[in-house]
Amino acid sequence: MGIISRIRGELVDVIEWFDDSRSTLAWRFPRYRNEIKNGAQLVVREGQRAVFVYRGQLADSFGPGHYELVSENLPVLSSLQGWQHGFASPFRSEVYFLSTRPVTDLRWGTATPVTVRDPDFTMVQVRANGLCVVRVADPAVFLREVIGTDSSVDTEEIAELLRRVICTAFADLVVGTGLGVIDLQGRQVELAERLREFVQERVDDEFGLRIEGISLTVSLPDEVTEAMTRGVARGVEQARYLDNVGPVDRFQRGAVAEAVVEAARNPGVGGAMVGAGVGVALGQQAAG
Repeated sequence: MGIISRIRGELVDVIEWFDDSRSTLAWRFPRYRNEIKNGAQLVVREGQRAVFVYRGQLADSFGPGHYELVSENLPVLSSLQGWQHGFASPFRSEVYFLSTRPVTDLRWGTATPVTVRDPDFTMVQVRANGLCVVRVADPAVFLREVIGTDSSVDTEEIAELLRRVICTAFADLVVGTGLGVIDLQGRQVELAERLREFVQERVDDEFGLRIEGISLTVSLPDEVTEAMTRGVARGVEQARYLDNVGPVDRFQRGAVAEAVVEAARNPGVGGAMVGAGVGVALGQQAAG
């Protein structure tokens, strides 16, 4: 680095982060030898958090706002560097900006199917996929476990990590519920919330992330789907048959009742003939 770049690096007194990508989770502000002037201005925008790191230790953290970097505003850093009466310009520290906005387009899916014990289809292999909404919740844990010494971290770097965690949690969820494949498909909304809780337990303390939501779609093998479709089709046909038979049966019963009343009103040969016909009809219904 040339002398002009060094001077420019030491004279820059505004620390801020412009992020147009919406895919960057963390970014380290570039400074020559990490030196910051006394009285420099720190600008933290909405959806951001600025964190000072000194020799690998998390120091002061700032939410959205405009700050003047003096010893009064940096109590943790002042303690770490042993400043008794303020500090001389410049001072050394790394500054990381973290995005606190939720990442909403992180897709996940099972790389290999999960075997489910089903009461109707015995052993069935199912797959699942969906979307995950995640955000950085604990800057200290995220810095230590995810960022490390990287100058920036984007969503793709944590996407694969989260996919593995979600897929493992889904397999554990399926085994733990003991549900068959039909129930798995019918209760996807309920299971999605339980899956979110499973994943949250595994990423909060380990990676400093918060799972805002997970969507879940369970996919069954084609042969199982076809068998279920055929079963539904048979059920529909049976329902149609019963709907058609029911009114006819009720009509016949009504006709028989009317014939009985008419026979009672007209005694004699005609009534006897009607009565005989009614008896035959009743016998046929009984046989049916």
